[in-house]
Amino acid sequence: MKFFTPEHLRARRPRLVIWLGKFLMKISGWKTTGKLPEDQRVVLVAGPHTSNWDFVLAMSLILSLDVRIHWVGKNSIFKKGFRRLLKKMGGIPVNRINPEALKGEIYNITKKYKGFAIAISPEGTRKKVERLKSGFLRIANETNSKIMMVGVDFSNKTIEFGDFFSPSGNKDKDLRFIKDYFDNFTGKRPELS
Repeated sequence: MKFFTPEHLRARRPRLVIWLGKFLMKISGWKTTGKLPEDQRVVLVAGPHTSNWDFVLAMSLILSLDVRIHWVGKNSIFKKGFRRLLKKMGGIPVNRINPEALKGEIYNITKKYKGFAIAISPEGTRKKVERLKSGFLRIANETNSKIMMVGVDFSNKTIEFGDFFSPSGNKDKDLRFIKDYFDNFTGKRPELS
């Protein structure tokens, strides 16, 4: 079954760029299951995030699907010379010292696009964490977005666009549920999951 990209999320990149993304996904053996929702506003919660290879995989996926997904990354990867390209690819830098600046970036996206998808890794780092970050809950709430789970499984090279998640209102319970959900997937470095 061909993966469907909703019209409001199409990036309309040049065919050569789309082909490159598809080629990278194919030669590396990765496949995508599920589907992007047709909902206008979605926060994609992706994990587990354990390696720099997650970024390469995500960029290949975004190109191959010709999808416009905004993604949150630490500001240190937005280095001079790459900053413009990463932002053009949907990157939203977040400064851990001043995370409030992220609100402005998200606000700009909600003003510019009628429909959007924002991807975020709740670990906030490639290292092992005991507690996930809750920023995605605030972003979803403030932008009136649905939350969709996206599991990345290196054991069978599958990216799974999964179920919607409905927050309970109990942040600790919600974060525990999501951590348990990602335990069903094997990161590139499982010891860091």
